[in-house]
Amino acid sequence: MLANLFRVAFRSLRRNRGFALLNVVGLALGMACVILIALYIQDERGVDDFHERGDRIARLDMAYVTDGEPEVAGRTPGILAPTLLASMPEVDEAVRLTNADRVVQARGEAFQAEEIYLADPGVFDVFTFPLRAGDPSTALAQPGSIVLTESFAATLFGGTPALGESVEWKGETLTVTGVMRDLPRQSHLQFDGLISLSTVEDPGWYYGNWYTVAFATYALVQETTDVEDFTSGLAAFLESEARAAMDAEGQEMVLEATPLSDLYLTADQGLGSFGNGTTLRILALVALFVLLVAAVNFTNLATARSLDRAREVGVRKTLGAGRQGLMGQFLAETVVLSAIATVLAILLAQLALPAFQELSGKPLSLLDLGVGWIGILGLAGLTGVLAGAYPALVLSGFRPAEVLKGRFSSGQRGQALRRGLVVVQFGISVALIAATAIVFSQLRYMQSQDLGFDVGGEETQLVMLPIMGDSSVVARYPEIQSRLLAVPGVDGVTASLSAPTFGTYSGGTVVDTPDGPSDEFSASIVLADTAYTDVYGLTLLAGRAPESLPPGADSSTVREFVFSESSVREAGFTSPESILGSTARFWGSIEGEIVGVVADMHTDGLQDEVQPMLLMSDIRTVIPPNMVTVRTRTADLSATLARIETLWSELAPSRPFTYSFLDEDFAEQYVAELRFGRLFGVFSGLAIAIACLGLFGLAAHAAAQRTTEIGVRRVLGATVAQVVVLLSRNVVMLVGAGVALAIPVVVFGMSRWLDTFAYRVEVGWVPLVAAAVVVLLVALVTVGGHAARAALADPVRALRSE
Repeated sequence: MLANLFRVAFRSLRRNRGFALLNVVGLALGMACVILIALYIQDERGVDDFHERGDRIARLDMAYVTDGEPEVAGRTPGILAPTLLASMPEVDEAVRLTNADRVVQARGEAFQAEEIYLADPGVFDVFTFPLRAGDPSTALAQPGSIVLTESFAATLFGGTPALGESVEWKGETLTVTGVMRDLPRQSHLQFDGLISLSTVEDPGWYYGNWYTVAFATYALVQETTDVEDFTSGLAAFLESEARAAMDAEGQEMVLEATPLSDLYLTADQGLGSFGNGTTLRILALVALFVLLVAAVNFTNLATARSLDRAREVGVRKTLGAGRQGLMGQFLAETVVLSAIATVLAILLAQLALPAFQELSGKPLSLLDLGVGWIGILGLAGLTGVLAGAYPALVLSGFRPAEVLKGRFSSGQRGQALRRGLVVVQFGISVALIAATAIVFSQLRYMQSQDLGFDVGGEETQLVMLPIMGDSSVVARYPEIQSRLLAVPGVDGVTASLSAPTFGTYSGGTVVDTPDGPSDEFSASIVLADTAYTDVYGLTLLAGRAPESLPPGADSSTVREFVFSESSVREAGFTSPESILGSTARFWGSIEGEIVGVVADMHTDGLQDEVQPMLLMSDIRTVIPPNMVTVRTRTADLSATLARIETLWSELAPSRPFTYSFLDEDFAEQYVAELRFGRLFGVFSGLAIAIACLGLFGLAAHAAAQRTTEIGVRRVLGATVAQVVVLLSRNVVMLVGAGVALAIPVVVFGMSRWLDTFAYRVEVGWVPLVAAAVVVLLVALVTVGGHAARAALADPVRALRSE
């Protein structure tokens, strides 16, 4: 019986190749989109799943309460981890990690790693980072220890076993005490080496207070402790351990914990890399829309053909076929179509995979879905059954006497449903086009905004040379600066603790006002030499830039500050000019006169709000600089870089010549958004293409059903244009209904996405109108083409068959 159902189904599909092909192609494109999006989502959701104790790990974040709202720092004080271990029995282990200088020397040659962290010895107890060589329990127990990944060890020592070898790091001799497997790609922490935290002498204020946030802190809770329960106890812990520090600083603090399983998709700052849960939800919605459009196509085409199959149903019922048998027959056809479409979808997904890998930036494979294939195949079968259920119900309900007497007419039967489904298609198409336009509008907005400093461009480039506080480079910096300024093509050189896109250091700031000290506010500190404002092209709003200290001046006590606009407002001053001459104190002890005010600098991209900033002209008595920035002309840039490299090799032999361009570094901050925009645009285009396939089939069927009417109208004098308008006029109303359906979806969905940006465009009417016009034109071309073809046909041939 079952075999006969499918045999008859194949015969029926073979007789109606055109509609079968449209259905198969539409379903296949929809399923291929679902497969690729599912691959991407699964890969993103699988980050950090490899840790054996992952369900017991949480990252801690210190949030500072400002105006009643906690501002998550993404880092924690150094004192937190040991205090947790001493005060909370439910914590089995707590470890700290922080960025370290990435340059090491081995065999007399300097190498730069992608990333190196300083870490506590318990890092291997918390995370699953297996060692190929060495003992994980002691690998980072002693000062001067370093653990390398296999790849970086091979880079440093070639084929020689690395265990027990020595490397030089910031003037320290480190012993390789372990070699670990290369980290899985799906790890939010990516590094080439770990150095024992005890290697760096604790300066006291860095590790031992509650307000210097420099570490990523991870806690491993006991097996009997739920991570959520652990989180609820942090408020009492912080109150008992840090209340005195909060009172002294006048700053309320909140301690938060994020389970490792949620960290990658919920965090947006801190050590490591992070994804975006909102992006995944939007892509999942796009996949659902694409599949829905494909299912709508199938249902529309099947119900549209009801009149064609009415006589078949009448004959079958006359010969004794029951309604259930007929429904089974029609459902068998949809299952066959769905099966064929699924096979084709897998082939299409495999063919598109190389392009999708480049688009997504991930080395994906269809095999990565694993048990997810069960869900995909189940979804394919369910789509076929649900899409074919209504047509099967309608077709099997025809009355044989009415059909065979020739009085049956599809009339309004199924017409309302078809129009409703076409409205859904148009609504989805308009929503996807409008959303795509909004995504790219936001990207253009971020890339075109004035950042408050010069990132480089057609005429100049800012070349970033990291030195990470290297004492040998810092000692020779005056000579390096003067020699670099003598290089043809170099217009400026500056050294600074931080740089745009490179991270900042923050701290409490107080300004003396006529009414007494201002409220303390958090500001980012830029420690730099006096050339910083010129090299970065800062916009001076009032006062002047810092000047060089006079000969004999004590640089530890005589300092000059330049404030940003936001810092002026935070200090309670009404204008840039009014704050000039005031005294500011940073970190409680660093004091200086405010001599100038500059425009705000968006150093971290427009995803985040601009932070109050203050520039201090001293760079060596507080913290050594981490970056040298060289302003160059783009004319003959390659020759200029070659001269800089030659000079660098002579003056800074301890550091490899590694550089980047600031404009490229800044563009890297938008890579995730650009990738999302491209993915969204591609899948939106496919959804629209699938919708057009459905319209193509419906238009062809409508034209065929009205062949006689068209012939009569042409014989009676109707023009081709009149016939085209007759067959196409409903499209305008359906598009209008689709726009009405799309408006709330676009406004709600894209507002949620745009809310993740501190600076954003608004969801206006222009994208919706543009999307409606595009969809209307596509629909008119699709339907109008069939209408014109029918109108141009010989009317005599159409009437001769009657």
